[in-house]
Amino acid sequence: MRNDPDARRLLAAALDAYRAEVLPVVPPERRYTALMIANAMAIAARELDGLDAAGHAMMAAMIPLVGSDADESLSGAALSDRVDALQRRLCADIAAGAYDRDAGALLDCLDATVRARLAIANPKLLEG
Repeated sequence: MRNDPDARRLLAAALDAYRAEVLPVVPPERRYTALMIANAMAIAARELDGLDAAGHAMMAAMIPLVGSDADESLSGAALSDRVDALQRRLCADIAAGAYDRDAGALLDCLDATVRARLAIANPKLLEG
């Protein structure tokens, strides 16, 4: 089985070619759509590169609030499932009023979660 190039390299090569060869010749009336495609490809590339790091950052932010144990060995779909479960639990705690009197830790958690998501979706917003 051949593993080279992997998905990351294929996507990076496709995005580079798209930006260099396709975008310059796109008619003005199609430019917005073409730029959306480039942006979607860039987000997908960042997800491939940073999804596990973002998942671990979100898990680390939520663990102190929900009183669960972290599992640093998780990756991929297992990590995503764990983060989803922690988010559901945190949402239930919020709905139950668990943080109504002292929201400081919750705000820190939400800030860390948003930053982890922005690192993938729109890292330019984190600059500055």
